Amino acid sequence: MASAVLVCVLILGSSAALASNGQNASENDSSNNSEFPYPRGKIAPYGMMGWETGTQFLTEDATLVHLGWRTSITPRQFVDNINRGKQLGISRYLVATSGPQMESESFWRGVRDMGVTDNDFYGVYLPDEEDDPSTLITMRTAMKQYFPNVVAGDYLGDMQTGPDDEEFIPGLDVCYFTTYTKFHPERPHAWVYGNLIANAPDWKNAGRTVYVTTEAFGQAIEVNPSDPDLDTEQKVADRHESQIVMGILGGAQGVFSYAYKYAAGTPNYEGWADFKPKYEQIWPWIMNGNRTLLTTNVTSGRESITSDPGGTIDAVTAYMFTDSEGRKLIASSSMLDFTEADCTPNNATITGVPDGTYEVLWENRTITVTDGTINDTWEPYEYHFYRLETNDTGSE
Repeated sequence: MASAVLVCVLILGSSAALASNGQNASENDSSNNSEFPYPRGKIAPYGMMGWETGTQFLTEDATLVHLGWRTSITPRQFVDNINRGKQLGISRYLVATSGPQMESESFWRGVRDMGVTDNDFYGVYLPDEEDDPSTLITMRTAMKQYFPNVVAGDYLGDMQTGPDDEEFIPGLDVCYFTTYTKFHPERPHAWVYGNLIANAPDWKNAGRTVYVTTEAFGQAIEVNPSDPDLDTEQKVADRHESQIVMGILGGAQGVFSYAYKYAAGTPNYEGWADFKPKYEQIWPWIMNGNRTLLTTNVTSGRESITSDPGGTIDAVTAYMFTDSEGRKLIASSSMLDFTEADCTPNNATITGVPDGTYEVLWENRTITVTDGTINDTWEPYEYHFYRLETNDTGSE
């Protein structure tokens, strides 16, 4: 399992350049936070991991190519990885992998002395699931002396054991929260949301970036006739989309998916690809980060789920997002998979919604709110995004 984790979480956000469109963040004003896909001038909000052995996934909008996990690395090897990234067409957006030598200032000085600048690579994935905050802090401090604009990131597991998550903050610019609910089947479907709401505020309050990374390997990528959660192609695709939506509700500032070496051509991949244009459409609300938890009243089906570390979560959860222009978007999702829900849909009411006419995005329908409530039905994995019409300011 450890080797799988090492492979699968190497998703430190490459920057916003997508190989398919040839754009580079360096060609844009990184301080302009209003344009998709350049969130906060830092990281691509919707990306996937390519692979170190070729260019296959670059043609499918990969924004990261992993050039091999190393337990040790020399400055020369690091620079070779950067050059390989350029050959593959991702240039500055390479995330080079790490070794303990990166704790040394002399390592980074050696990289710089070979002519490398901040413009040559985007970031470094530090030791996977590192349990000693001081290791990450030392590496990041040494790197920043020579490459102050390069990003340090890591995945720290569920952050429920070992040091408090806040102890790691000085060592990272980006922390990744995964959706390992099939890889670790003891975790409920809503675990990713619970993990984000339990831990992400510490990181965001410290000015760090938090991402959700979706499961794209192992049990979660293909149809399994014996698993009620994955027994059709549509369920596999819908599950992946649901995990992304849970990240949005939990406050993630972007989403990456990893190990598509294993997922290419699967229904899971189709879920990822199908949701990308939807994510772009709602990105102004996600980027603004102004969201309020709304009250939901589940009137049929299972009412809640216990999702450590997030505690008890309503079976249907909803947030109101407000973009920089004051426009309202109500984002809602079932928090249950089919097993947890006993294959039963939820009817629920969302309260605290501004009155007005709402387009239900991607569903070819509208609803009118006159009493501050939305009544709807959510199948397991299902989500609804309600956008208040632009000519309707709404009223509380």
